[in-house]
Amino acid sequence: MISMFSKQENLVLIEEESGWNQIPCLESALLEERPLDDCFGEGGLPVCYWPRDFDNHCCNHWLIIDLDFLHHHPSEFFPRFEEMIRHCKNLKIVTICGSAAQLSYFGITSSRGKNSAKFASYIVGINSMRNAGPIVVETKAVLGRGPTKDIIHHNYV
Repeated sequence: MISMFSKQENLVLIEEESGWNQIPCLESALLEERPLDDCFGEGGLPVCYWPRDFDNHCCNHWLIIDLDFLHHHPSEFFPRFEEMIRHCKNLKIVTICGSAAQLSYFGITSSRGKNSAKFASYIVGINSMRNAGPIVVETKAVLGRGPTKDIIHHNYV
């Protein structure tokens, strides 16, 4: 299931910037509750991965945030997230992944994986302060158990 929350003229950025579909292992790792860095190797797309790169000053092109393994409180997360989006001119896309419960705890989705109007407004606000053009933020919330487990996708620009 995919939902999009964006200005109409920015929708093309979602498909242009996302690398999620280019790395099928990411979806498998998310559904199997494995760290997403299990999918990283040599010579692929350049990515920053939180928790591993949480202290990096900037990321080039893509930041993947694995909330199930991040182990930082929202009060630490959001200032760092905001700083990264505002100041990293080469950053084009952020993918925030984890269980629906974890994304809900951070206020990014509801406990059922539905989008948060507050988070959507937050992304619009941060994007309006960016000099390098809008950034795509996609969320991947895992909902359910066993054979009914699914990933709920939302995109914000």
